[in-house]
Amino acid sequence: MKAGGRWMRQNRAFKEALSSFIATVFPTDTLLRALREMERHQVRMLGVVGEGGGLLGLVSESHILAAWGADPLAPVSEVMARVKPPPRERPRLRNLLPRLRRKGRSVPPGRG
Repeated sequence: MKAGGRWMRQNRAFKEALSSFIATVFPTDTLLRALREMERHQVRMLGVVGEGGGLLGLVSESHILAAWGADPLAPVSEVMARVKPPPRERPRLRNLLPRLRRKGRSVPPGRG
């Protein structure tokens, strides 16, 4: 299978995981607010989303309780686990060679 197909599957899985969260909070929300959202929705983990709705991370009940004593009004961003989106497909060298030649760049011997 081509790398592009794999990326599409990973991206789809990422979007499905994002849409499956019952409740979300923003990184600027307090730990207290996050805990209240968990209680309200009867869950132990929340998605942390940015302004555009993209998944930035996860915050669990254990993250919140571990930091609770220090400051229940601390932002979720201080304790959340950050999530990386699927990696973009890197351009292959053979696809870059024609572009380099068109721009007048030299190509190492044996590479093209």
